[in-house]
Amino acid sequence: MARTDAYLGVDLGTSSVKVLLVDPDGAMLSTGGERIPLIADQPLQAEQDPEMWWQATARAIQACLAGAPKTRIRAVGLTGQKHALLAVDKDDRPLGPAVLWADGRATAEADEVRMVFPAAARRTGMLPQPGFLVPKWLRFQRADPERATRVDKLLFAKDWLRLRLTGTFATDRTEASASQAYDFRSNTWSEPLASLWDLPTHVLPPVLPSTAIAGTVSAEGAAATGLPIGTPVAAGAGDNEAAALGCGALGDGRVAVILGTSGTVIGWSKLRATAGGLSWNRHVVKTGYAPTGTVLSAGRALRWIRRAAFGREFDLEQVLEAAQASDPGPAPLVFLPSLVGERSPVPDPFATGAFVGLRPQHGRGHMARAVIDGVSLALAEVLVLMRGAGVTVDSLRITSGGAASQFWRQTIASASGVRVRRVSQREGPALGAAMLGAAMVGEEGRLTELVDRWVEPGPVEEPAAGEVTRLAGLGAQVRAVRNALRGVKT
Repeated sequence: MARTDAYLGVDLGTSSVKVLLVDPDGAMLSTGGERIPLIADQPLQAEQDPEMWWQATARAIQACLAGAPKTRIRAVGLTGQKHALLAVDKDDRPLGPAVLWADGRATAEADEVRMVFPAAARRTGMLPQPGFLVPKWLRFQRADPERATRVDKLLFAKDWLRLRLTGTFATDRTEASASQAYDFRSNTWSEPLASLWDLPTHVLPPVLPSTAIAGTVSAEGAAATGLPIGTPVAAGAGDNEAAALGCGALGDGRVAVILGTSGTVIGWSKLRATAGGLSWNRHVVKTGYAPTGTVLSAGRALRWIRRAAFGREFDLEQVLEAAQASDPGPAPLVFLPSLVGERSPVPDPFATGAFVGLRPQHGRGHMARAVIDGVSLALAEVLVLMRGAGVTVDSLRITSGGAASQFWRQTIASASGVRVRRVSQREGPALGAAMLGAAMVGEEGRLTELVDRWVEPGPVEEPAAGEVTRLAGLGAQVRAVRNALRGVKT
């Protein structure tokens, strides 16, 4: 029997790895996935075990392939949580845990970058944040100088998977351009910026376009995953840009919302601008930029309120049902979702989560609703920043775990005043990674053609008049509370 051509997409997220297999028409053939625990033993710490990354990914790929045995894997695409940084030695052994995007311990180093290099935002497309490569590298050097001398390679999350899968050391433009050590003109590492931070460029991976071939599956990679030896692997993309591709948000006013552990809004712009609360990186397409705003706690905030106020006997769907059933009218409740600091809409690594307006009549359902409102309003503020920077925002394409909730999608639509469309039931980043693999081997056309054929439009939520009015008033209260708490450090 003839085998069906298929493309594998791998998404190494913050809370889990997700793998999917699609056919040449974008139809899903099989999936696999595993949870990955977070190391957060200290304040502001967010780390993960890189060996667990690889083992969980290998098992997820095996499970995915087992679900569709009569397939011929044409290509593999990779994506993963951006900014996660792993240092390895000359034998490719990790020199410690991977430090994630949500790690806030390099606050002093981020402040140093701002002071030493005031033009950082204009030159690099973003304000320095503790979770970015340069501040984390400075902290790594100072915390353990001897270990820093043994660094042979610095890798982002998906690029560690590629190294294990193919033996190739490489990254792509979306990841590199988010590092604050990148030259947008030459599309490679900036020697002057790297030298400013004592960052040797030989430890940084070669930079490739997202659809370039960046290695083939090795014998070791094949033995671990079940993929055929020699299968080409695309350079891939950071999870934000891969998700935008998987959502079909490549311009024309369509903006992607990735509602996972964090809440990320990503658009497309022909020109690169500067705006506090937004970063401007390369996109997966050849031209243009990816203006991006990230609310660091979205799904994380929902999981937190479940744990803090509901308990293990309640699942997230029941928490959302309790939120929807609560009446927010008589006593408005403000929630700031800055549980691990904030990157957007207002960058502040010292920001904390907060409830303001608590009354005796409030219960856990009201608190859960305030969490949904607070995250949705923060995402809406990011859209205001984008419009102010010249980005066209006509509709939202939403994906990832939180997108399954019609209530949450409706709240985002009403908070932003923009129509929200859920895009299929698949994970956007993993689908975007599979698209990059298909485009790499040239079998399925250009990315824009793949979007038209592979992306399945889902239900649409329109802004609801009453909720638009309520959330507009609540949004003003949120901004007032944030301003009042600004600078409060705990």
